[in-house]
Amino acid sequence: MSKFQKIVLLLIIIAATFLRFSKLSENPPGLYWDEAVIGYDAYSILNTAHDHHGRLLPLFFESFGDWKLPVYIYLDTLVIFFFGLNEFAVRFPSAFFGTLTIFVFFLLIQKLTKNTSLALLASFFFAISPWHIQFSRAGFESTVGLFMAIAATYFLLHAFEKQKTLFFTVSLILFTLSIYTYHAYRIFTPLLLIALIFIFRKEIKRNLSKIIVPSFICLVLLVPILFFSLSPQGRLRATSQSVFQKEEFERQDVDYNQKSKKPLRFMSRYLYKKPLYYSFVATNAYFDHFSPTFLFSNGDQIGRHSQVDMGQLYIFELPLILASFFGLKNLNKKTKLLILTWLLISPVPATIVSVTPHANRTLQMAPMLAALSAIGFEYIFFKIKPLFFKLVLVALLSYYFFLFLHLLFVHYPVKFSPDWQDGNRSMVHNVKKFQDKYSKVLILNNDQAYIYLLFYLKYNPQKFIEENGNKERFGKYFFISTSYDIYNKEALKEKILYVAPSWQKVDGNNLTTIKDTGGRQVYTIWEVGGQD
Repeated sequence: MSKFQKIVLLLIIIAATFLRFSKLSENPPGLYWDEAVIGYDAYSILNTAHDHHGRLLPLFFESFGDWKLPVYIYLDTLVIFFFGLNEFAVRFPSAFFGTLTIFVFFLLIQKLTKNTSLALLASFFFAISPWHIQFSRAGFESTVGLFMAIAATYFLLHAFEKQKTLFFTVSLILFTLSIYTYHAYRIFTPLLLIALIFIFRKEIKRNLSKIIVPSFICLVLLVPILFFSLSPQGRLRATSQSVFQKEEFERQDVDYNQKSKKPLRFMSRYLYKKPLYYSFVATNAYFDHFSPTFLFSNGDQIGRHSQVDMGQLYIFELPLILASFFGLKNLNKKTKLLILTWLLISPVPATIVSVTPHANRTLQMAPMLAALSAIGFEYIFFKIKPLFFKLVLVALLSYYFFLFLHLLFVHYPVKFSPDWQDGNRSMVHNVKKFQDKYSKVLILNNDQAYIYLLFYLKYNPQKFIEENGNKERFGKYFFISTSYDIYNKEALKEKILYVAPSWQKVDGNNLTTIKDTGGRQVYTIWEVGGQD
């Protein structure tokens, strides 16, 4: 690398750091319940060596019954040790590894293409990727899993060059860690390894003696997750959101029969066979992730997964990706195969579960789409002569990038605060302000409210475990359903603090109203009871 290229790379890393760390505690505007439970479990591990369910150093975390994988949570214990239990600490691993991924991705593309300028372009497009920035700014395990996969692939290619067991060991351990980081990588990583074995089969054959021991070690390390994946807990997430639902198949079969004209009804016996129907559903889900609407127009419609007002990528990347298929011919066969195979297997983890398209389960698409954008950009700049086209391309890039910044830092926190359960931090702070005068605090058991009390009060994990705390009660806090009668005679004997949803009418003394970043009323806090 020349001195100029090193400066460019440094500027790209600085920009990536700003885009991922700026206002990290406030934007996204609230702490989503998955982030809160990750943070509190890490805090509990740090203080008691148990998760908040009382399990000693678990390998799989029960969380809210969805059984999270361990890597992100154990990483977060280190961050919480230094920064305390807060939003920044919960999101730090994602932002840090998201930023570090840009550098490792540069190394990977440089290693694959032997073209430093192209590697810089690819890392630039990845650094400003709306898709990757979105997930790097919140406590998403997928961001760390992606870092592991890219770093593992880089070290594998490096090992082929250096022919040293150390680099093969590092690579295979990183692949293993990716599987223990996020559920999608239980599918993606094995597929990627199969692709790498096929593409680099000659290199693997030459280094087989150096790979055997690290491979055996990693296979042993994978035994727990193999048994977990076969257990009811390990299959819970997939089965609860599976597209292969018997009830849905039967509903579609009945619907087809009812709407089809009589001569065509005989076809249902062929069309609605389960294998054919499920193949259609999975194929449709797969291709959803290559839809121009998803990639360039509306993105993932879950507000936590995208800006929604734009695609997962910039619209100007569409002509770049199309142009990349002309630029790919300049790359060697193995590089082309790896980039395209990586991209094509990326949506597979999202094809067996609903809803699709799903940006979180397919985040691994983002780096190779950035690589294609870089290849297309390089092709246009060196192959197309008129300066006008180049200036238009740079102008479009600048316009849409600054438009994205405006959406990210100005509109997003206001528009999508409900998607992040915004208002819970303020609610807990107000409970803390008023609670000393009351022996009992009642809170509607909505959006896993108990975890926000634990998180923002920094409730002693040891105490929570010892008192058999759960999502229904701990300490003086009771989490009630909408059917609970807060006016019953027993309750009215003493004054209670009641946190009510914004829509509920309450007969009592209104102490305060809680609003989210967008100004929407989320809770009202009341003093209720106290009659003789």
